[in-house]
Amino acid sequence: MARAVWSGAITFGLVNIPTKVYVATEEKDIRFTTLHATCKTPLKRPYVCPTCNVTVESKEMVKGYEYGKGNYVILSDEEFDSVALETSKAITVLGFVDVDEIGPLFYEKSYYLGPEETSVKPFELLRQALLRTDKVAIARATLWKKEQLVAIRPIGSELVLTLLFYENEVKVPPDVPKTQPVAIVDEELDLAVKLIGELTMEFDAGKYKDRYREALLNLVEAKVSGKQIEAPPKVEVAPTQDLMAALKASLEAVKKA
Repeated sequence: MARAVWSGAITFGLVNIPTKVYVATEEKDIRFTTLHATCKTPLKRPYVCPTCNVTVESKEMVKGYEYGKGNYVILSDEEFDSVALETSKAITVLGFVDVDEIGPLFYEKSYYLGPEETSVKPFELLRQALLRTDKVAIARATLWKKEQLVAIRPIGSELVLTLLFYENEVKVPPDVPKTQPVAIVDEELDLAVKLIGELTMEFDAGKYKDRYREALLNLVEAKVSGKQIEAPPKVEVAPTQDLMAALKASLEAVKKA
């Protein structure tokens, strides 16, 4: 059974659905440890060697890959450079796919692309061609000492490069608890579809703020000012017992609002 990383509830209208969150992706990067060049001991921040009990300067540090407990193979800068690929200074397009062919789990992190002064026209040509064909370019690029699979797509007047997870970095769905066969009544499904219809809206990212960050900053400011902090009462979200009643009440509440 997969291990959940968070548990809580999905709520919409008056319907509460207790839910667990499972990790969907994992990075497969090769991670190196910073070692003291003299004794090959992993350093503790702020870069103190626990064996020699000395502060270690950058010139005395080396990178080691742990291939067994406490055993490291050391790689020099020259050896890192020796594994350079043909994509080291190029974003090599492999082909083009439809926008909806890339599942949402594969998207990792995005960056804006910009042309050099000498390449404004071909850059704009690529952007417009992708826009007209509704395609995404799939490419390889070596970024930050890792060969990345990337997507290039037009968003508005910009070209955006998005790092993609490799297939082996996307986890299979977890074995979620299923205690008995679930039968969905037609009326329940119809009510749920109507509720979704009533709550359908246009997505406007500017409407949303990181409320936890704001609350945390307010807490810090209050503590700096010496104010007494009172914890808000905890709200327990109970699972919906009567699904039909909750759906009907939610529809009524939305219509009144």
